[in-house]
Amino acid sequence: MPSPQLPLALKLDTEATFDNFYTPEGHRLLVNQLQQQAAGTGEKWVYLYGAGGKSHLLQACCHLAESEGRYARYIPLGELIDFDPESLLEGAEYLDLLCFDDLQLIAGHDEWERAVFNCYNRMLATSACMLVSSSLAHSQLTLGLPDLQSRLQSLSSYRLSDLNESERMAALKFKANIRGILVSDAVAEYIYTRCQRDAKSLFDLLNVLDRLSLVEQRKLTIPFVKQAMAW
Repeated sequence: MPSPQLPLALKLDTEATFDNFYTPEGHRLLVNQLQQQAAGTGEKWVYLYGAGGKSHLLQACCHLAESEGRYARYIPLGELIDFDPESLLEGAEYLDLLCFDDLQLIAGHDEWERAVFNCYNRMLATSACMLVSSSLAHSQLTLGLPDLQSRLQSLSSYRLSDLNESERMAALKFKANIRGILVSDAVAEYIYTRCQRDAKSLFDLLNVLDRLSLVEQRKLTIPFVKQAMAW
């Protein structure tokens, strides 16, 4: 079965920047390392794993690299796993930054495993940097190509940990502030105690509330949020 036609362009989320990423104290070193790599002053090989937010960070690295006149490519494997890897990775060794998102998805896909392995080897001879994200630590990957598993284990590894309760509350207010939404402590606590408490669910709900408040021309008060969450 032939591979589907390649997309004409892999567009980055315009909002996925470092300025829009809530960074608690425990993640500052990690974010600093990623910023240095994106700017060309950091490590050549980086492996990022763990909690949510990785896709945002990889795209933020691409945005930063491009803002400084560097060439970056973002490969979201959740969207591109059915495409021809050789076409997607052609010339990748001449980029400044190559980002693979959700690398665990290539496990069992022989063509992808071989293509990533070959790309890594080509990049050894150039100044190109590689940033990889995965839901799993590299020691937990179940790749069919042992040489690729070995290469990935040589990457500098950083874990993105889950936010604690106070950090999730702070992240909710941070995201609201970026969108120009005034959220009081009381409203933030009301939302937090009545929503799934992972960061993605909180942010998704905030997006819904923002749209509804614009339509209704109302501020985010507890009565409004209560009504909106009941719809």
